[in-house]
Amino acid sequence: MKFRIKVKSSAYNLFIYFIFMAVIGSFLLSLPFCYNGEKIPFIDAIFVTVSAICVTGLSTVDMSVFSNAGFMILLLLIEAGGLGLVSFFTIYLTFASKKLSLVNRNIIKDYFTQEQQFEAKQIVKQIILFTLCIQILGSILLSIFLYFNGEKKFIFYGIFLSISAFCNAGFSPYSDSLSRFSQNPAIILTLSFIIIFGGLGFNVMSNVYYSLHKSKRRNKQILTLHSKIVLTMTSVLIVLGTVLFYVFERKLAFKDMNFSSAFLNAFFESVTLRTAGFETISQNSFSSHSSFVAKIFMIIGGSPGSMAGGIKTTTVFLMLLLAYKSANDKNFPSVFKRDISLESIDKATSIFIKAICFLCIMIGLLLWSQKDLILNGVFSSENLVFEAFSAFGTVGLSKGITGLLSSSGKILIMILMFAGRTGITFIAINSFGKEGEIKSLTDYPKEDVLLG
Repeated sequence: MKFRIKVKSSAYNLFIYFIFMAVIGSFLLSLPFCYNGEKIPFIDAIFVTVSAICVTGLSTVDMSVFSNAGFMILLLLIEAGGLGLVSFFTIYLTFASKKLSLVNRNIIKDYFTQEQQFEAKQIVKQIILFTLCIQILGSILLSIFLYFNGEKKFIFYGIFLSISAFCNAGFSPYSDSLSRFSQNPAIILTLSFIIIFGGLGFNVMSNVYYSLHKSKRRNKQILTLHSKIVLTMTSVLIVLGTVLFYVFERKLAFKDMNFSSAFLNAFFESVTLRTAGFETISQNSFSSHSSFVAKIFMIIGGSPGSMAGGIKTTTVFLMLLLAYKSANDKNFPSVFKRDISLESIDKATSIFIKAICFLCIMIGLLLWSQKDLILNGVFSSENLVFEAFSAFGTVGLSKGITGLLSSSGKILIMILMFAGRTGITFIAINSFGKEGEIKSLTDYPKEDVLLG
């Protein structure tokens, strides 16, 4: 009982952290100096703030309305939302008291590392180090490429895009997102790799780094099972998405491009759909086939302990593993010569089912609340469903309907973004730790249920 109370207390503190950031951010984005002209309505200021701290990228207003000060506040909110979620538990649980409790140690261990021996404060240092290194390197490269592309604010925009990409936020200082760079391989590829690193998770990056470092000393450290699953799923999704989008859109959205440009944009679409939210081609240009694949990619998202949202690559992997479990696996599904614990399977099942149920309920509420706009032809129900998937996956891509939503629609989308960023974490946290099996006073007879 005490364990449950402590775990839930940590989850509530995370919830309070995001609410606090939303209140502060909304107040700051309501100040006149954040805009080039008249300030936006308060509901839109709240919406953009929630989108920023949830690293989503959806916006009800054009980015051109923001001044440099407004972009700076957005940047701080993105960093606080992206890095804040990943490091919140480690920082809070480590520095809240001089001594780490066993419960807090289990939470950090389950969320950030699989190693038996670890120093929680060291994890914080690694998170900050990896973040700064990638964001600084990305800023330098993007600033150089933007300079040669004729951008006057190349340094500021380079920093903004690097942080936004690594946090998988999808906010761009340009009104057309990244459409103007659709034929610029240097910028597109740089942003793609920053997004990929941001979606891998610090656990995986740390594991890969130390494996390569130790292999040079002939003291080889193998990759953990978690890292192998994440790297496999990430690679498969990127390759599969690239091929599908190229095949589906070669004669449609990419019809005016040569092979290399079409392939480049198909690759970027495959990468950005899993929670980044930048676009080089308008989503309205894509076929229904691509939109269907996009929804699947958006709900999958990135990997645990990363900047990305979604139900996570490992969750989907374990669900597929369970669905196609071999007869030789007996009680435990196995992969990479390792058995998967039933605890992990139960956690993945819980996350998957709860996420899908919540998304379906919210889509129903959205369709009902926006029925008049749909009937009047302002936008279609398919576009609204796409918006819901994008918000819950913290992707930020839209078919151009975000600013057309009613106030109730905007509130529901904000709830979806907030749930997509923190809700999955809440579910996972409540599954952390191992509690001893509680023996029931009564054992009921077992009985099979017909399935299929």
